[in-house]
Amino acid sequence: MNIESCNDYAVFTVTNLAYLPKALVLAESLLKYNKVKLHIYIVDRKVDVDLPESCAEFIWIEDVGFTDLYELAFKYDITEFSTSLKPGLTLKLLEKYQKVIFLDPDTCLYHSVAPILNDLDEHAIVLTPHYTIPHSNNSPDSDIGMLRFGSFNLGFYAVRNSEQAIYFLNWWGDRCRRFCYFETQFGLSTDQKWVSIAPCFFQDLYVSFNLGYNVAFWNLNERQISKDMNDNYFVNDKYPLIFFHFSSFDEGNPELLSKRSFNRDGYKGSCLVELALIYKDALIKNKKTISIVKYGFDYMSNGDYISPTLRRAYACVGNELPDHVDPFDSVGPVGLFAKRNHLICKSHHKYSPEGSGDMSSYKKSFLFVNFIMRIILRLLGPNKFSNFSRLLVYLSSYRQNRGLWKI
Repeated sequence: MNIESCNDYAVFTVTNLAYLPKALVLAESLLKYNKVKLHIYIVDRKVDVDLPESCAEFIWIEDVGFTDLYELAFKYDITEFSTSLKPGLTLKLLEKYQKVIFLDPDTCLYHSVAPILNDLDEHAIVLTPHYTIPHSNNSPDSDIGMLRFGSFNLGFYAVRNSEQAIYFLNWWGDRCRRFCYFETQFGLSTDQKWVSIAPCFFQDLYVSFNLGYNVAFWNLNERQISKDMNDNYFVNDKYPLIFFHFSSFDEGNPELLSKRSFNRDGYKGSCLVELALIYKDALIKNKKTISIVKYGFDYMSNGDYISPTLRRAYACVGNELPDHVDPFDSVGPVGLFAKRNHLICKSHHKYSPEGSGDMSSYKKSFLFVNFIMRIILRLLGPNKFSNFSRLLVYLSSYRQNRGLWKI
């Protein structure tokens, strides 16, 4: 296939303005190896900003024409919102192109996408698993991570314009619009978890075991990167490195590759360090090109910050509010609902998620909580305490607790 003359396919990504430098690195790599421009959908409020149109085609999400755009932008955070739009954007691109490839903005190409296009000659849908060798039984979490977040990493997928691919995208898109929440306690992990069950429904879905696709920190234990005399990168001396997924890239410590912990055996001193340093330099260059602004869908019309709790509360009661109202209007029905339920933040500091890595900072708080839980255990007894614990998990999703909110 002469990829330089091929114009029947498109490659796209979704990003907010803060992530745009990463998308530009991807765009430069696509232009270098494939001679085509990346379609960059900017999932943010449309503002006046200089965009380097020589390397990519930029489309503001507000110009796409989704009728439920602002409802989705309000009930979802940036990650949930941007991932919920991927199926619908793919369908729109299929109106013009025969093949569509999606790549996360924090990926970078090191080869032409010809192997992916060849896969699409044979199959309607192409996916990649997070990894292809089961984790050791001695690993603390074994394969639990894949159960939580999904079998396939949706930082990449590809489809061909076909009846089955369109059926898949409509099915997936409906689920994403309704249930694209990051709530792993309920089996939801944005857009990814839904696709874990897709092989049950779509026979022409191809799971690619090409180890040159979607190389990332979570599968480095099975993929060794090397370079030949012509500066071409390979995986396990067999597969050309098509693209690397720099998920959670640590710019402050690029040699560590990711801010998240993973098995680093055999990592230091390898070609990975070289890839990471080159990627860091490319990011720095593109950060100078783009002036970063705040995520526009994080704020009401009067500047009040929209907290994650307000988003989930809106998701709970949205169908009870008047139709076709702007949820971002601070004096509209949603703004009044937020004030009535004390969901307006007194400070404009953005929410910062905390996880297991922050537990050491809350030792005293955990001692107090455990003390209270022991008292509840004594009062309720072991059987009712078990049911109480399950109730707390259910209540952790505000969108399912209608009795908590006043209309």
